[in-house]
Amino acid sequence: MDQSMFELFGGDGQISDLIDQFYYKVLFDQSLRSMFLKADMTRVRLQQKTFFAQMFGCIHTKYTGKDLIEVHKNLSITDQQFDRFLHHLKCILADMNKSQELIDQILKKVDSHRHFIVFK
Repeated sequence: MDQSMFELFGGDGQISDLIDQFYYKVLFDQSLRSMFLKADMTRVRLQQKTFFAQMFGCIHTKYTGKDLIEVHKNLSITDQQFDRFLHHLKCILADMNKSQELIDQILKKVDSHRHFIVFK
């Protein structure tokens, strides 16, 4: 049986670390922080952790938050901003000593959701 991306990544604890580090970087990025000034960051982090666990293949996790389009449609997120998100994600994954193959798989999976988040 092949391991899921969730298992390869290291499970819930590693996803929690990833998301916590991710939002730390995002909130200090001047081009991104304005999107989160009014957000309940505890809730955002929890929803993101659940979403990532499901996206990585955790069979025990079911994302029950709002639809991605609904959440992002009024934020006017640009491709450039989405690319900054990916940049931060890539740097954190490298800092977490994840393999380049796993990093590439994760970035590809996250980028596959771009059309639900970026509206031109």
